[in-house]
Amino acid sequence: MKAYSFSAKGRRENNEDYILNRQLSPDCSLFLVADGMGGYLYGEIASSLACEVIAEYLVANYGKSGLKQMLSHSLIVANKKIYEKRQEIAAKMGTTIAGTVIEGSTAYLFWCGDVRIYQFRNNEILFQSEDHSLINEMKKQVNVSASEIERYGHIVTRALTGITMEEDQDIIELSLMLGDVLIICTDGFWQNINVSSVSNLTEEEIQDQLDTHKEDMDDNFSILKLNF
Repeated sequence: MKAYSFSAKGRRENNEDYILNRQLSPDCSLFLVADGMGGYLYGEIASSLACEVIAEYLVANYGKSGLKQMLSHSLIVANKKIYEKRQEIAAKMGTTIAGTVIEGSTAYLFWCGDVRIYQFRNNEILFQSEDHSLINEMKKQVNVSASEIERYGHIVTRALTGITMEEDQDIIELSLMLGDVLIICTDGFWQNINVSSVSNLTEEEIQDQLDTHKEDMDDNFSILKLNF
């Protein structure tokens, strides 16, 4: 497996995205991408705190229970830590997040919010996570207009904000094959760059393309690409 990551602040003052990878065992790796929530303060604290807490929990507890159960509980622990940090600094904060644990030829995926996960095989999308967003909830009920997408497109319905979490987290299991590609990216990336177009590019080619966009993007944008 080969990992590549890139993160830039775009035209924003700070980069509130955070990327982390951690080895849980010789045959098991964790990869996380978090996006500190706009409209709140300290997004960079929320995104980094969530990633570090999840990683610490999984390192400490790896092998003690099933990975799905561990991932679910790590999100609860991270959410609690964000609540404690909110109380400490008396300010709202939150982060959307997505990640995967790769164990052998199996990927355990999870996400909260609109950080997306894609699985590609032979340059075709096999899997794409469904955003936890108000727009997606609206689409299930009625036809959504372009103006409504523009107005409500930034509102997420799940995130780590220190308040009560959904009991059922989206945690799924995927089988991997040689040649597969996993991409985890923030909304600042997938809203502006065709994710499929970078799935088969080399690290150098992606880097060249992203370097040209660094000053043009309105939002922080980050990508983590895993080649198997």
